[in-house]
Amino acid sequence: MIRFVLLMAMLTRAIAPQNVTEVHGTELATPPTSLTMPPPTVFRNTRITSKPRRQMKHGKGDSPMLNYIFDSYATSNKHFHDKFKPPSFEGEESDDTILDADTGSTVIFDCKVTSLRDKMVSWLRVSDEENLELLTLDLDTHTADYRYRMDVAGDNWRLSLSDAKVQDSGIYCCHVSTHPPMIRRFKLIVHPPEIRMSKEAFLESGETLSLKCSILHLHPGDIVPEMHWYRGNSTVSLDEVRGGVLVETDHLTLTSHLQ
Repeated sequence: MIRFVLLMAMLTRAIAPQNVTEVHGTELATPPTSLTMPPPTVFRNTRITSKPRRQMKHGKGDSPMLNYIFDSYATSNKHFHDKFKPPSFEGEESDDTILDADTGSTVIFDCKVTSLRDKMVSWLRVSDEENLELLTLDLDTHTADYRYRMDVAGDNWRLSLSDAKVQDSGIYCCHVSTHPPMIRRFKLIVHPPEIRMSKEAFLESGETLSLKCSILHLHPGDIVPEMHWYRGNSTVSLDEVRGGVLVETDHLTLTSHLQ
């Protein structure tokens, strides 16, 4: 019984608050009164509410997983826009691209279009009356002229015109079906054949006459043209009329030399 009373007294002394007063460096214990009660227990939030919360910037927070999701979305969204950029012509833009061609040659029109996607490419010809003639639509040919051909290599939509004639000169357009439509113009000039030779020669009797004749702006093609020399209004070749005539002809350069 005595041990129990002593134990209770020690517990009561340990729980009871101690009031300490300091006088001239000496701590004096103030005995507790009967009205002194232990302070109530208060549970406070450990988060500091006086400091403003940091706001998320650009959709990112403190979570590494959320940051990964936001970064992944931004990357995929960037690729999404790059994948769907509008079509455009490759190369420098100008009013008209001028193409010079010889009669009988094959003319090549190159039209390079990037990011075409679902748009269509067509080739048009503008006549003298400003009328439009549809030549090709995608890979299909819509003209009865067999000389036109359509080929596609990568981004290049190539229109070829074989055996060009002077009448083929004019404006050709590469058309892309965007809104508004994209158009690149080509101006084709097919030069007619031209004969160039010396007009006059002054010789003494017994000297050798040497003449040279060249044909310009004519593509030989598969059929090599024949070149003959005539004198006056004769319809017979000069080398068949008399002897002592030498004719040398270069069919590659279409040049003939008469002695």
